[in-house]
Amino acid sequence: MAPSRPTARLRVATLNVRELLDDSRALRRVLRAAEADVVCLQEVPTHPFSGHRLGDLAADVGLWVAAAGRAGAGTAMLAAARVDVRAGQVRALPTPRFRDRRPVRRRGCAEAVVRVPLAGGWSRDVLVRSVHLGLEAGERERHAATLAPTAPLPGPCSPWREAPVVLGGDLNEGPEGAARQRLCTVLLDAATSAGAEFPTFPARAPHRRIDLVLVDPRLSVTGVRTPDLAPGDAAAATDHLAVVADLLVTADDA
Repeated sequence: MAPSRPTARLRVATLNVRELLDDSRALRRVLRAAEADVVCLQEVPTHPFSGHRLGDLAADVGLWVAAAGRAGAGTAMLAAARVDVRAGQVRALPTPRFRDRRPVRRRGCAEAVVRVPLAGGWSRDVLVRSVHLGLEAGERERHAATLAPTAPLPGPCSPWREAPVVLGGDLNEGPEGAARQRLCTVLLDAATSAGAEFPTFPARAPHRRIDLVLVDPRLSVTGVRTPDLAPGDAAAATDHLAVVADLLVTADDA
């Protein structure tokens, strides 16, 4: 009988931070309570001179910025010191400037290739992706096709296009949505796999599950939760609940 391969924990969280408009101290408590290795953020402010706010937030909770920038349209990635970030990038998703003569919000994604330490070396590389899909169903479905693991991967992360993918984000639709169904043909809903489904929006009285961590079938899910906080902290921090998924990653194939 072949010996089992060593594994390591990779904890991935996702959170929509609503442009950092809410209680900054409560938000910091949410991120500390998540104790994540990688945090996928959505609605990070991108206006001029706002860049330092994300760096300050990361430093205050013991993380650093692994991927951020205007092209990501408010998506960003934070990482813990134990994580080896092999590459990081943000990229725009194709979005029209106007729809029905009204400006359309830009969309993008942040990506990082990460690995975590295990006995005698490193885990395999994992491509973590932060996304925030739009409010229009057709646009969401088109972007889901761009974000699926089988889609071309441009930029600095392209050498890792075969790596297992973890996608965290605000999908802006429920389980009946076409974009979500498309992504779930190739990725597993971590909460469903762990038997830990819970609504995430709005944080004050959640009744919709639109924030998810989706996981490559080559990775194992051992648990999904929202951070354990004092009453009122989650709703004070932002209008979404954080989703935290614990995954098991095997050793590098090399």
